[in-house]
Amino acid sequence: VPSGQTAATWNGSGNAWFKISQLSAITDGGSSIKWPSDGLTQYNFKLPSSISGQYLVRIEHIALHVAQSFGGAQVYISCGQLNITGGGNSTPGNLVAIPGVYTGNEPGILINIYYPIPKTYVQPGPSVWSG
Repeated sequence: VPSGQTAATWNGSGNAWFKISQLSAITDGGSSIKWPSDGLTQYNFKLPSSISGQYLVRIEHIALHVAQSFGGAQVYISCGQLNITGGGNSTPGNLVAIPGVYTGNEPGILINIYYPIPKTYVQPGPSVWSG
């Protein structure tokens, strides 16, 4: 959150978002593709210990069951406000803008998961920043 604003007042604009965790599909070279999120009722992740301050967190789940054509992927999101204390003062990297991080043409968004089964899966978005 920019200086002078709070997580409650900031609109989230600009290159300010960074990824701290991801749970990606698992492929085995084209025989099958599995989704580790199947059946999960919660997902735990660690916040980087090198940051403190106010942040917005965005959780996204990208449904790919009709993603074989442009615009078919469905992005489900949830957001929250965090106030992190006791951490460091690092500046996060790999910053992106939301909206703007995805064009819809990324290999992990425009993909046919049924036939042929993908040999690999590339998670869309920036790389994970761990601090």
